[in-house]
Amino acid sequence: MCFPKLRAALISLVSVIGFFSGCGTPYGTMGGFSEFQLAPDIYRVSFSPYGYISWDLAYQAGLLRCAALTIRNGYRYFGVLAMENYGSVNSFSLPRNGYTYGTGNAHGFYNANTAYNPPPSFSILWPIPVLTIRLLRNPIPVVTLDAEVIRNRGMTEIR
Repeated sequence: MCFPKLRAALISLVSVIGFFSGCGTPYGTMGGFSEFQLAPDIYRVSFSPYGYISWDLAYQAGLLRCAALTIRNGYRYFGVLAMENYGSVNSFSLPRNGYTYGTGNAHGFYNANTAYNPPPSFSILWPIPVLTIRLLRNPIPVVTLDAEVIRNRGMTEIR
């Protein structure tokens, strides 16, 4: 009875989901970015992950964003002038635990001792790479990065 309508609705829903998932960038699901133009060909690009990811993955996502920015501005190459980490460190401690033991004697005295174990603490570094780049039309050997190569290879490595 309603099967053709249900089938059409399901196909429409899958098509819409597929369409909107194609609009994103591979680093868009991992975090956000910001860019600030310092000069006509110099940008500062930062990548802020939504959750914890490794420094290497955050740096790759930052490079991928730099490559997209380079191509969008009509350049092919870019050089990294500076690389900084504006990440934050979050530390937390688990609750400490204690153990109380005692001895009693026939005269009604009780001797108690309590031993405390210090709480373990952990630190997590949330990486936020900030790259200052210069856009270039011609390569400088051993200095520049090819934005086309990073864009083409970076998509498969980050996913």
